[in-house]
Amino acid sequence: MRRAFLSICASVLAISSIACFHCDAAKADSPVWALGRVVDGDGHPVANALVAVYDDQNRVEDYARTNAQGDYALSIKPYMLHLPRAHGGGFLAQVFGTVGHLVGGVADFVSNPLRAGLHAAAGTVAASMVDPLSRGGIAAASVVLDQTLFAITDPHPPKPEQARKEPGALFIKAVSDDRNPLVAVARVYWMQDNVFELDGQTHKTRLAWVDPLQLTSYSSKNLSRVQGRFLTFTSARLEPALAERGQPVTLEVVLDTPPSPNTPVVVVARDFRNGEVWQLHKHNGIYETTFTVDKTFPDNDQVISVIAYPASQQTPGRRKDAENAILHAGLWNPLKQYVYNPLLVASRNRADLTLTVLSARPGG
Repeated sequence: MRRAFLSICASVLAISSIACFHCDAAKADSPVWALGRVVDGDGHPVANALVAVYDDQNRVEDYARTNAQGDYALSIKPYMLHLPRAHGGGFLAQVFGTVGHLVGGVADFVSNPLRAGLHAAAGTVAASMVDPLSRGGIAAASVVLDQTLFAITDPHPPKPEQARKEPGALFIKAVSDDRNPLVAVARVYWMQDNVFELDGQTHKTRLAWVDPLQLTSYSSKNLSRVQGRFLTFTSARLEPALAERGQPVTLEVVLDTPPSPNTPVVVVARDFRNGEVWQLHKHNGIYETTFTVDKTFPDNDQVISVIAYPASQQTPGRRKDAENAILHAGLWNPLKQYVYNPLLVASRNRADLTLTVLSARPGG
């Protein structure tokens, strides 16, 4: 078992090292692995589905077929994610420092060049293979995939929509036998950097998990769609929302976490008027905290906003650098639209709640 596991690790590292970049000299054009899953109307994996991703000029950037678990990996250029520049450089490399996430989630298909997409199969991965028979097999498979894609791809893909330019959005097409095709915008719900040592050098592979794609059967009344719910606040409440000074207030939120990958996050709340910040801790699936309304709280209405950001595995708890960057980017401001940037934050939305503090009665 251990030998098999080490073999998988070695395969993943070999493939990843080609699609990665040195941590101390990251290149702007280094590819990102977009990872996703295709499921049917009941949520079961769809194997052998063909998934293609388009660039901003409606050209197919990469494509791949799903494995038995419905998983796929696409190599994309970073600009296709339309991510705003993260103040301080982002926190992904600081958060994830091992290759374990890659091995645990996508080793079975990232380690197989035939499942890694057009650019990996026909390009650098194929050229790097020592065995000429393996190179020939990859090249032949790429030709077959080219012909298949040509047969099912519209000659004139849909025109770009504004949604395609939103941070973390990808324009994707997915097809499978006897299923309704899907042409839609899917969004990234989690990003991380896997840092590892190979041949005495430090490498970093950037991974981006994409919303699941649901392909319904032709007989279904429901159209194929993108399932976009992961890492979204689905409920939030203050108890009570009307409080006097000296009174405790409980804040609760629900954050929908994905089954893959492991997404350790810090959930924090901030009072917009007094700037006080609290960390919420998870209990029975709910993130919660209790604070006391004291003299630092101004009278009347104030907005308390809740945001989640990637946690540090090495040092659990709040991170001052992350919170300062979020503040500098204006993501705490309830008067501004919240723009999800997976280089800075983990929650795809912000929960804004209004707390009303009652002024003291005369003579009270």
